[in-house]
Amino acid sequence: MSAPARIGKYEIRGQLGMGAMGAVYQGFDPVIERLVAIKTILAEYLEHVEYASALARFKREAQAGGRLQHPGIVGIYEYGEDERMAFIVMEYVAGKELRRLMRERPGLPLIDVFEVMKQLLAALDYAHRNGVVHRDIKPSNVMVQDAMKIKVMDFGVARIENASLTQTGTVLGTPTHIAPEQLAGQTADGRADLWGAGVILYELLTGETPFAADTPVSVMYKVMHVDPVPPSTIVPTLPAAFDAVLARALEKDPAKRFQNARDFANSLVSAFLAARSAPTRDGSSSTTQQDAPGGPASAPPVRRATPPPTPPASAALTLAPETLEQVEVLLSRCIGPLARHLVRTSLAQARSVREFFSLLAANVPAGGERAAFVRQLAQIEKLAATRPAAPPATTPPATAPALFDASQLALAEKRLAEYVGPLARVLIKRAANDSGDINELYRNLAKHIDSERERAAFLKGLA
Repeated sequence: MSAPARIGKYEIRGQLGMGAMGAVYQGFDPVIERLVAIKTILAEYLEHVEYASALARFKREAQAGGRLQHPGIVGIYEYGEDERMAFIVMEYVAGKELRRLMRERPGLPLIDVFEVMKQLLAALDYAHRNGVVHRDIKPSNVMVQDAMKIKVMDFGVARIENASLTQTGTVLGTPTHIAPEQLAGQTADGRADLWGAGVILYELLTGETPFAADTPVSVMYKVMHVDPVPPSTIVPTLPAAFDAVLARALEKDPAKRFQNARDFANSLVSAFLAARSAPTRDGSSSTTQQDAPGGPASAPPVRRATPPPTPPASAALTLAPETLEQVEVLLSRCIGPLARHLVRTSLAQARSVREFFSLLAANVPAGGERAAFVRQLAQIEKLAATRPAAPPATTPPATAPALFDASQLALAEKRLAEYVGPLARVLIKRAANDSGDINELYRNLAKHIDSERERAAFLKGLA
């Protein structure tokens, strides 16, 4: 079937793909002058009675998806229909599907895995709190853009499963990402999406699906009855901290699973932070392992600096506070709030400024972003040579500046934790040090909340 010249007011630039019920096109809005993606459902693909039912569901789900305005979710702009088709006009996203990225770059660095999952769970948390369940979370529905920014696609566009669709040529995919309760025909809620997210995490960490089998029926049996092996048994260098996270994410009983995306994200953050120093299953320290476990043990290791043993206290590297501040800000632009933790641990391991910078650069995604990071570090290194080193600390620093009392900081941390989880404890001290009053404290903390809507809610009531 050839692409139409226009759909509604949109000029059709080409076909992006073919779905079960119609095609997906790249369109152009001549009024706003922007590219869009247009998903269609064609009457000719379905019998008349089925088309009416499918059309009603398509429209309801488009309306549901249209309520979602989140940086990690593909936006829906318009719904329309004529005598030949119904169509949904949505945000056009330039990038590649996560499934394709996983094939092209097996063994993603652990920091990239964390970044993808953090954004995916934030998008699911937002959708679930707005009453929308995706029902089909899998790598082909996650689009990855530059700098590992993701967009979840097909939100709210439910799969239409019935006999006549199969007869007209629809082949339902192997159900590796479908939760047990969905396979059992039960009503699926947000916990089914968390199951799909858990399968994606397992695949990112190991390079394997947790329910691999030769036939769809065998896959379904495994999903319903067989617990996957712990990821660290597949990749011995993978920190064991992730085994417990995935065991809970892939619980057969939804009541034993993570009950919301925020709980899942908080556990993932805790596992990631623990993995920086916790031993792996083979007894070695995760800080001396490759940071890209997403493949079999025989896969070539990622080229990254191997941290040396922690030097004795007398040889500890010390840098001026201004230098550390610049480095942390620079790294946070690449990997987010984990920058502070990585700066501290790398500083404790390094014997020289050059080695310190090398350890930090290994956590930035390879390519242009890492090259730019290294160039900027070189400029900081030149400045660092002209600054006096900070004397080694002999006493622990104060937990907070005198400007704020403990109750103010405790309240701010509690409120921030609603949006970023355990990272709130890491972020609160620096924000307190950098703030001159309570309003500035909250504004500095709000910078770490990705969603504009949630950021506004966090700041509501400030003068």
